[in-house]
Amino acid sequence: MRRIGGLAALLAVAMPAAGVAAPCPAGVIEQLDGLYRWQLERQRVPGPMLIASQLPRFTPGLAVLLQEATALTPADGRFVDFDLFSGTQVETFGAEVEGCTGQSSGAVVAEVAVRAGLRGRTGEAPQQLRYVMEPSPTQSWRIADIVYPGEPSFRLSTYLEQLLAPQP
Repeated sequence: MRRIGGLAALLAVAMPAAGVAAPCPAGVIEQLDGLYRWQLERQRVPGPMLIASQLPRFTPGLAVLLQEATALTPADGRFVDFDLFSGTQVETFGAEVEGCTGQSSGAVVAEVAVRAGLRGRTGEAPQQLRYVMEPSPTQSWRIADIVYPGEPSFRLSTYLEQLLAPQP
């Protein structure tokens, strides 16, 4: 296991066991490491999520959805009601990239175990998120979507599109 990042981000790349996802390309790791370093730092500052600095990490379509959705407030009658990068409503403590699976489109899916919970209660099982990463000529890799666990699982892009859809 190789630790990367700072701020006690604990974002690590684990060598996968046989039959599991392969190691991720370096650019994928750099994007996710940077995102979670920002995630841990932004939790220290109360107030709304200011995602503008992170938008270059995302594909253009997802960046627009993120910018519009995170600008919503309860006064709008709709808003993002969970933490997008842990899939929970609690604090993120760190994340581990467990490996990547290549897709026929050239994209990769990065398996990320996100440790989240209430302060002082770090023993909870990690959230298993899947980041869909697309190659980009200018940024190496960009986050195209996040798939959250559950029955049924759901995608960030679908959630944001529904949240932003015109209300009757």
